[in-house]
Amino acid sequence: MIFLSSLPRSGSTLLASLLGQRPDTYVSPTSNLGDIMGAVVASFENHPATKAGECGEDELYRTLKSVGEAKYADRKEPLIIDKGRMWPSPQIMETMSKVLGEHIKIIATVRPMAECISDFYKIDKGKDIKQWIKTSQLMKHLMESYEVLKQGYEKSPENFCLIEYENLCKDPQKELDRVSKFLGVDTYPYRPDIDQVKEDDNAWGIENLHKLGDKIEQTGQDAREVLGDKLFEHYQGGEFWNDKPEPIKEKKPIDISLALALRGEYDKSYRILKQEELADPTDDRVAFNLGWHQINRGNLLTGHKLLNRGRNENIFGNRDINSSKPKWNGERGVTVLMTLEGGLGDQIHAIRYANNVAKYGNKVVVSGSVSLAPILKDCEGVSAFSQKETALGIYHDYWLPSMSAVVSLNLEYSDLSGVPYIKRTRESEGKVGIKWAGNPKFEHEQYRLFPEKLMFDAVGNADCMSLQKEGEVPDWMSKPSLDSWDDTRDAISRCDLVISSCTSIAHLSSAMGIETWIVVPILPYYLWALSGDTTPYYDCVKLFRQEKYGSWDEPFKKIKELISSKNLKNKENFVLTGSLPDPVFM
Repeated sequence: MIFLSSLPRSGSTLLASLLGQRPDTYVSPTSNLGDIMGAVVASFENHPATKAGECGEDELYRTLKSVGEAKYADRKEPLIIDKGRMWPSPQIMETMSKVLGEHIKIIATVRPMAECISDFYKIDKGKDIKQWIKTSQLMKHLMESYEVLKQGYEKSPENFCLIEYENLCKDPQKELDRVSKFLGVDTYPYRPDIDQVKEDDNAWGIENLHKLGDKIEQTGQDAREVLGDKLFEHYQGGEFWNDKPEPIKEKKPIDISLALALRGEYDKSYRILKQEELADPTDDRVAFNLGWHQINRGNLLTGHKLLNRGRNENIFGNRDINSSKPKWNGERGVTVLMTLEGGLGDQIHAIRYANNVAKYGNKVVVSGSVSLAPILKDCEGVSAFSQKETALGIYHDYWLPSMSAVVSLNLEYSDLSGVPYIKRTRESEGKVGIKWAGNPKFEHEQYRLFPEKLMFDAVGNADCMSLQKEGEVPDWMSKPSLDSWDDTRDAISRCDLVISSCTSIAHLSSAMGIETWIVVPILPYYLWALSGDTTPYYDCVKLFRQEKYGSWDEPFKKIKELISSKNLKNKENFVLTGSLPDPVFM
């Protein structure tokens, strides 16, 4: 089985129809195979019978393989090409490689994003292009498809044959020959009289979504004309499928504002943003950045309302789950589906709000990353916990994206509670837990990556335990199992102190009420934007802030002095953790 997983509006219907001319090939219309397999995986992982029957992964892979075989049992062609957008997902590729017993092969057409957006907008017959980009489900689908394809290609480029739309239109035979070589089959001459793959566009509610013209030619309006100069420039670049250099974009006031904030010049940064807000009150990216500044100034609710506007630019929270129900805004006596957003640290932090919502007399069902279920499902206020992928199958009257909970609950800093909400699993052994980095890519991009040597030197000869899953661990640190979040909670429970950058470990130890020291950059994540070395979110947290851009000496100097004064060699009460969650400041 081969997979076709292209960017929307990049020529996938044309390519599918040309490939379908081969007598040895069947190409499906948009397929439900991935969704069916996803449902099987979800049931397998979550059903108690899986554990009771001691079912192993081999059984799951055999079941998935039989689903694919049954789907196309009536097809006689030796080459089956299934069309679906989810196949490039790194996790799905890994699973399907085990199902098929070999590396999967994915064919995909690609096209500059500005052209894809312009073409979708024309088909959807939107009125205002800026509003359409913010609200259209087609735009959401396009951006999600782009991210999945990009992640998959960057992880396993050998699994892909990428066909640029322009090249396919100019020289179809050349691109078809490339596909043949990728699949290891003989070439086949295409016919200009295309019998296109049949797809019922009524299912998508968009007329002629997949209709081909009478001849092969590049179509679409001028993207700059459709999008306007500002939007067109914004969507330039990002063509991971070719060697074109990224365009050099002129620095805008918002970029200058960010550069100032990264160096701690908050007032100057704020003034620039206020000027931009006056010039264009509808600019959601400016509003989003102003949200950080309002939180820094102690205005929690005002700041979160501005951060929420970042959803329109896909820079805050996650995409809407497409629930048919309204968002919760203080209603009582109802069932609320609270969807946890962001990284694992964000989700551990946000589970606290389930109890706030439950106090309105509501039943709160939470959906989030399935790996976190063991440590979050028993938190106060949580009636049930479901993985994100099955959230819409849960009954609910209202739904609430967790990173908007402050707004829906109308909270200010004075309303927050810093008491623990996740239980320890054992008595402390006086350990000092150390976490010095999260995902290196994010650490670097968010200016929170510091030399690990500074951490090691600061903690000295304290009785340290590594809470770091990745990278080398010094011999003088103990290394507990961190294979699951149950393991991680158990390891943290053995600590008196955790020292970390702003990672999920920092949030977990803080939520457990274990003294936690967090090292944060000059421009910290929005949860730490309020000045000072403490936070209303966790009573047990002490923040060690970077004081000079490019240098981490000062926070670690303070950590070293404080550890020495506490005489941690004798195992007094401390827990150390590392970096922050992804900063919210664009």
